[in-house]
Amino acid sequence: MKLLIAILSLFASFHVFAGEQTKRMKSSNKRSMTKEQVAYTLERAGFPREIVPVVTCLAEKESNFNPNAVNRHNTNNTKDHGLLQINDIWMKDCNLNENDLSNPLKNARCALKVYKKQGLTAWVTYNKFKRACLAYEIPNYNTKTIAEVIIKNNQLM
Repeated sequence: MKLLIAILSLFASFHVFAGEQTKRMKSSNKRSMTKEQVAYTLERAGFPREIVPVVTCLAEKESNFNPNAVNRHNTNNTKDHGLLQINDIWMKDCNLNENDLSNPLKNARCALKVYKKQGLTAWVTYNKFKRACLAYEIPNYNTKTIAEVIIKNNQLM
């Protein structure tokens, strides 16, 4: 009987813990920034205005505009952080720590370094959603010639 009570109480506590985890995951998937806020943050970080819509699209696909998003499911035991899911391996190059990567501007500045070294193909999401990201629209941004601008500037696609 004691064993049955112990098992039931263990099951109940696990069920409560699992429910809390689900609630946390759902709330962390909510957008914390608007499309426009992300675009202005990227521009402020130094991204060329022509590429801002594409990178904003990446931020939406990577983190759903949540600067606190963390992906812990990499095969090499690293984590991806923030708006543009910057991998741990970039922290040293960007002179940042995990907490810094939750700051949208610091995350965007580090993403700019990644972009300058590896181009847009550094993000698997770009490879997967390239067509949608090249057509991504943000009010007051010209997205019609984005592919031409990327090719003209010899940027990796």
